[in-house]
Amino acid sequence: MKYVVSVSKTYTHRGNHRHKSTTKKRWHIYYYDEDGNFRTQRVSWLQALYYKAQKRKRLKYFCTDCGNAFLGFVKSSKEELECPYCEF
Repeated sequence: MKYVVSVSKTYTHRGNHRHKSTTKKRWHIYYYDEDGNFRTQRVSWLQALYYKAQKRKRLKYFCTDCGNAFLGFVKSSKEELECPYCEF
């Protein structure tokens, strides 16, 4: 599962240099994979529209019951997550 955090247009050859005005830009998504690694991927403009609707926020939550902190990917900051460490 991809947790998309950003969709933007960037230069095809990125780096620490100035680009010419003729340098092409492409759509890229920035996401976290299942292992929690931050990755980037080039996508088409149609996929970029889809992923813009699927963007999530990476928020740090604190459980008042068990006192543990955990990371969650939510669409809205008002969304509540259950603590993965608490036993039900």
